[in-house]
Amino acid sequence: MKILLSAYACEPNTGSEHEIGWSWIKSLSKKNKIYVLTKTNNKKKILKETKNNKIKNVIFLYYDLPCFLIKIIKRGKDKPNSYLYFFLWQIFIYFRYKDFIISNKFDFIHHVTFGSFRIPSLLSLCKVPFIYGPIGGGESVPIQILKKFSIKSLFIELIRVLSNSYIKFSLLANVSFFKSKKIILTSYTNKKIIPSFYHKKISIVPGVFNEKIFYKIKKNKNFRLCFIGRLVEWKGVELLKQIFLKAKAFNNKITLDIYGDGPRRKSFQNFIINNDLKNKIKLCGQMDQNKMIKVLKKYDLLIFPTLRDSGGYVIIEALNNGLNVITTNAAGPEALIKNCDIGLVNIYNNTFDQIVGQFYKKIKFYYNDQNKKIYSYELNKLLTSKNKINSIYNL
Repeated sequence: MKILLSAYACEPNTGSEHEIGWSWIKSLSKKNKIYVLTKTNNKKKILKETKNNKIKNVIFLYYDLPCFLIKIIKRGKDKPNSYLYFFLWQIFIYFRYKDFIISNKFDFIHHVTFGSFRIPSLLSLCKVPFIYGPIGGGESVPIQILKKFSIKSLFIELIRVLSNSYIKFSLLANVSFFKSKKIILTSYTNKKIIPSFYHKKISIVPGVFNEKIFYKIKKNKNFRLCFIGRLVEWKGVELLKQIFLKAKAFNNKITLDIYGDGPRRKSFQNFIINNDLKNKIKLCGQMDQNKMIKVLKKYDLLIFPTLRDSGGYVIIEALNNGLNVITTNAAGPEALIKNCDIGLVNIYNNTFDQIVGQFYKKIKFYYNDQNKKIYSYELNKLLTSKNKINSIYNL
């Protein structure tokens, strides 16, 4: 097949959304001719990776918005991307490449990143079968937990809920849904947001890739926990504080290393100072993915108390590196993990304190369990390249 991928986020060895974009390229290029539309600032890493690993059958088409728009929207190229920039990028690539698309006679156009149904893709207007996703964004923090959020985070979550309600009335979003040959969602939660008229086009397929499905991971007793992710409230960082306090009371040897950055970093620093935990909790900041993989093996458990998530790529990274995982049944993790000896923590219909208690019980069980030396995990079979590609392109 000859496929045009729209992969705005697409960088090797970066993780998260960028890794999802890169995974599609690696998987599809093995047996197909792939063209990839992506940002220009992805170019350096892409060129290095394709050269080092001799990735073939891929042609990259780099595009950025005009400089005057970059200055207005992003206030310079080195500033973080905004959703407005991504929205405009989707519009501009359509007009820039529509003639190219016509002349190249693609079998499919496939939008893979960003994986959010809030941002429509004008490439769906091209007269080529259009595949939209995996996309998500319909996940929300359980309402009983929101009262623990800061005013700013609460406002963001409320805006998110309102924007989900707006999807049914958005002209551009509905155009993308209507013109899609297939709509791929990351979880069943997202299906509730999409108008029922399009449900016959929908398949549920996780965004991330992984070739291994069954795991048996040995229990370690180094008493070292880790968290990897953005320091934002919806990732469960406030839960993480209380989880650690209970775990420390159970066993004073337990330590926690935190990898990531975000607006709640200062709050965590204050928490460490106020509770005299400078020898117990370490804020390690962001780390390159290759370096992160090397350090994972020294930990016993990944604690990932996310309250809403479309993916959870860090769960896959942990399992692939022999690290046991305790996470929640939020839509993303639940779409990845089908069975787990340690189990998932239920965040629905439970209070903040009850969720903390469940995490604590699982941590305590893990360290006290004298018989269970190995814990098994079974993942979603649609994570493998073969199963995922067959389920999506078998139209």
